[in-house]
Amino acid sequence: MTPGEMEMVEVFTSEGKGRGLKAAKEFWAGDVIFAEPAYAAVVFDSLTHLVCHTCFKRQEKLHRCGQCKFAHYCDRTCQKDAWLNHKHECSAVKAHGKAPNENIRLAARIMWRTEREGGGLTEGCLVSIDDLQNHVENFGEEEKKELRADVESFLNFWPAQSQQFGMQYISHIFGVINCNGFTLSDQRGLQAVGVGIFPNLCLVNHDCWPNCTVIFNNGNHEAVRSMFHTQMRIELRALGKISPGEELTVSYVDFLNVSEERREQLQKQYYFDCTCEHCQKGSKMI
Repeated sequence: MTPGEMEMVEVFTSEGKGRGLKAAKEFWAGDVIFAEPAYAAVVFDSLTHLVCHTCFKRQEKLHRCGQCKFAHYCDRTCQKDAWLNHKHECSAVKAHGKAPNENIRLAARIMWRTEREGGGLTEGCLVSIDDLQNHVENFGEEEKKELRADVESFLNFWPAQSQQFGMQYISHIFGVINCNGFTLSDQRGLQAVGVGIFPNLCLVNHDCWPNCTVIFNNGNHEAVRSMFHTQMRIELRALGKISPGEELTVSYVDFLNVSEERREQLQKQYYFDCTCEHCQKGSKMI
């Protein structure tokens, strides 16, 4: 992600939605509005030995981390690129005796990065992890019970020598994961293989008839020369013409679902009632 890409969008207050992103220039169908690497990402529990922990590609033969025996990589290139984010995880997994579940691993990766860089704005980000919505106050009893279990598991895994965070901040991170986690797919786009946090993408609001879509790009680490390697990232692409000043939107749920199902899922997972034009007019019922 380059600083120039983020100059193509502006943060603004969207009526009834809070913060949002709008176009700062004209876009046409297929244009990449911005690309963003994950702030933190992990492979799903069931696929940790089948999917590369750096590029999230599914491979027949993966190289296992010789220290923790948990993380797997395509090759030395992916393993080397992963070390900054895996270093603390590697030691913690060894000390703990096993890797915790994906939620705990993702929360830990976020907090190790926060420990390293601080909780404020990082390079290329329009919003900090600290300022993302967590919706913990909207949790029902069952969700609060799951949150308490996650916090307890996290504290059992988190190393004593790492920076210690308060319960409120730990709960905030789990809330962010719950409502902002983005599902990552393999290189064919056919299987969900992991979850990541992308702060800039979190600013893009929902619409049942969006003008953008999100593409997951696994990157390319197979080039002979490392200067041609590209990073795993998401790409926000325009679905049609977008005028300067127009809000950028994506669909948080399957837009092929009927209106009632979409609204129910949005309220359950994202804690808001959709008031987009299409729900207000009752259009797009099927």
